[in-house]
Formats: sequence, C-alpha cells, structure tokens
Amino acid sequence: MRSLCLVLFAVVASGTTAVAGPIYLALGDSSAFGETNRTQNPSNGDRGYVRPFADYLGTVYGTRPTVANFAINGETSSSFFSGQYATLANPLGRISPDGQSLNTNYIGLIDPTAQFVRMRAAFNAANSGNVRAVTLHLGANDLDAASTDPAFAADPFGVIQATLNRFAGNYSGLLADVTGRFPNASVYALGYHNPYNGEPPSPFNALADLAIRALNQYIAGLAAGYGATYVDVYGAINPNEANLTLIGTRPFDPVNYVHLNDAGYAAAGNQLIRAAGGQPVPEPASLLLVGMGGLVLLARRKRRGKAVA
Repeated sequence: MRSLCLVLFAVVASGTTAVAGPIYLALGDSSAFGETNRTQNPSNGDRGYVRPFADYLGTVYGTRPTVANFAINGETSSSFFSGQYATLANPLGRISPDGQSLNTNYIGLIDPTAQFVRMRAAFNAANSGNVRAVTLHLGANDLDAASTDPAFAADPFGVIQATLNRFAGNYSGLLADVTGRFPNASVYALGYHNPYNGEPPSPFNALADLAIRALNQYIAGLAAGYGATYVDVYGAINPNEANLTLIGTRPFDPVNYVHLNDAGYAAAGNQLIRAAGGQPVPEPASLLLVGMGGLVLLARRKRRGKAVA
C-alpha cells in the first residue's frame, strides 16, 4: 500500500494526468469550478455544470469521461497564463487569493501557480488525444478588475473597451492553444450571466449588463473563429437571475453573490448539453422548489417596499 501511495503522489506532483479513456477538461474561473458560497470546498470540480455535462458525455462515449477541472476562483484571462495575483501594479491578476487552494487538482504540485502551466504539464503528445471535450469559461473577472481601475469613474466605457480588447488577445491565444493541443476535442466557450439582473434597482445593473453582453459577443465571435461552440449561459439564466444566482445574499456575502446557485448551474448545464446537440436533463424537483422559494422571497421584499439586498 505504501508503494502505491508513493506512485500516486509522484503522478500528482509531476502534474501528469495518467488516465485511459476519454477525458473532459474544464478550464476557467469560479463559474467553471462550480463555486457557490464556498461551503463545498475543497473540491475536484466535478460539480456545477461540469457534472451534468460529464454525465451527458458518458451517454455519447459509452463511458463517463474522467473530469480534469483545473479552474481557479478569481482567474482572469491574464492570470490564466501568468498565475499572478492582482496587485495595484497588476490589476488583471487573479482576484481571489484562496482559489487555487480549494481545487484538489493542484494539491501536491511543485509549481502550480498558472492554470496554463497545470494544463500543459498534465497533457502532452502521448495523452492529449484522450481529451474529447474542453469547456472554457473566462472573462467575468477581467470586467471585475476593470471596475477597480482608477480611470473607471471618469471613463467607464473606455476602460471596459480596453479591457475587452486585452481579453480578446488573451482568449484568442487560449483558443489557439487548446484547439491545437487537443485535436480530438470538441471545444465549448461559455458566456456569462448578469447576476445584477436579479436586483433591478442595483446601480451596477445597467452598466454591468452592457459590459457582460459585450463580453459574450467577444467570446462568441472568437469561438467561431477557432471552430469552438459558443454556449449562451446568459440566455439560460435570464430573466430568472433572482432565483438562479446568489444575488439575494448581497451585501451579506460580498464575494460570492455573483455566483450561480445549484439550480443555476443545472440550467447552465442544460444549455451546455443543448449546445453539444443533446437533450436537456429534467431538473430535480428540489431545484424547482429553490426557484419557487426565490420568487416568494422576492415578492415579500417588494411588498415591504425594499430592494433586493
């Protein structure tokens, strides 16, 4: 048993994914990691929309693929390659200091700082052909970083445009690498929901919606240029953001309120399955009840004359 443990540790420490059969690789930020309110960590990321999509792929392949989820909370399109955290000098670095420590696919690695490095170490010429599906989910944290730019207050549209242009360069590089590295894989580029749509009085809503829609257009256009499939997460969640996200926990949870809840991830998973040509999975009754509960809560708040908190 001791020798087996040593072998397993050596595999993890080297970063090599030694797996036979199909592999589903998930890359990105907290949305790709399936993060909600950090109560289900650490995790290997086989959750959120990743789990139902892997289940669906199992019906296509004849066996459920091994999930390799390297997503990190707070990842931006820049930190994906650099592994650097956000600073005043580098505002586009990773914005969550705990993200990497929550993903068990990084535990034990010698130099796990960059998600790109982790992916490159895990897949080489010998096993890259086993990767049959890749999902990419990056960009929302780029917009979050843009909002902290000192120039944002004076020129929000200029800062957002510059951020999107920078994102486009990073995302193009990622698409080029992934489509070239994994020739047997179907690549899916996911867009984003706008949680503030669940809180209409929010001062962030109008600008956030404009910025997120623009980001989604960039993702869709870039994906088409590399033969990847765009997944419209915005359309899967809108207009039910109040029920499908954690927006109702703002300001009590100032970090996680932007995330999807379990019902939201189920809806995103169904959208991903549709994009892959499959039939959506019926949502469990418990998830429907969550949505109904959200409607009741929203109605009560409106009756009290209060905005959604």
